[in-house]
Amino acid sequence: MAANSECSIERFFLEKGRLFLRVLNSMWNRAGREAESIAKLLEKLGLGKHIRILDLGCGNGRISIQLALRGYRVTGIDISPIFIEEAKAKAEEYGVSGRTEFIVGDARRIDELFGEESFDAALMYWTTILGYYLDPEVDVEIMKKLYRVVKSQGYLLILNHASLDLVSLRAGLLGAPSYFTEIDESLVVVERPEFIPEKAVVRTRWIFYERDGRDLRYVSEACYELRLYSLHELVELAERAGWKYRESYRDLESLQPYRPGLSGINAVFQKLL
Repeated sequence: MAANSECSIERFFLEKGRLFLRVLNSMWNRAGREAESIAKLLEKLGLGKHIRILDLGCGNGRISIQLALRGYRVTGIDISPIFIEEAKAKAEEYGVSGRTEFIVGDARRIDELFGEESFDAALMYWTTILGYYLDPEVDVEIMKKLYRVVKSQGYLLILNHASLDLVSLRAGLLGAPSYFTEIDESLVVVERPEFIPEKAVVRTRWIFYERDGRDLRYVSEACYELRLYSLHELVELAERAGWKYRESYRDLESLQPYRPGLSGINAVFQKLL
């Protein structure tokens, strides 16, 4: 399925990168809790703090840096130079520049950036990378390249990822409501998702406003499209890329088993040779 050029990830994350950076910054207040849950999962999988983690779609580094604060070595990659520039600055601010590395790069060419078996685990957190190219074959190729750069017995963690089951259920019950979110003291976002069931795609438009007294002043807008997967489909794609499915969870705090329609996907895969 070809991407709508108006709703491409390049337009959303690159052309509107400065605005989206403010969204990312608004999420730092929960980053420590998120990283603690990921660390709990890593411990459950038997991965100690000596490991090296690849954080794909790292944004401005909130998860990478919080993991580094807990002793892990983390390399973050993102398509946005704006996000990577800020991630490097924040690593300095938090005193973890020695345990982090941030690189501008495209996940589709990850094997050109790193050698074989460079990492103990690869992480994709908060619905990143997979689905944005609207082509399952592209996602399989990305996971194949991740398979090459992860060590034998290493892991692929796809966490807090949008679920087709949950999105379709919400669309059936609620239709297509708009969501109003205050990002910071002055930025407001109106989010308008549209679920396209025959394509398993959600098209979401974000409209940005600045507060002007009691009024809202229009700033800009952008949209993106995302191909959604059920857990079954995600497992099928990963196994085609060589990964072995291990387990999935409803959430990272309880690590209770995944139940379709109740949460996003938290899935663990392993490289077995």
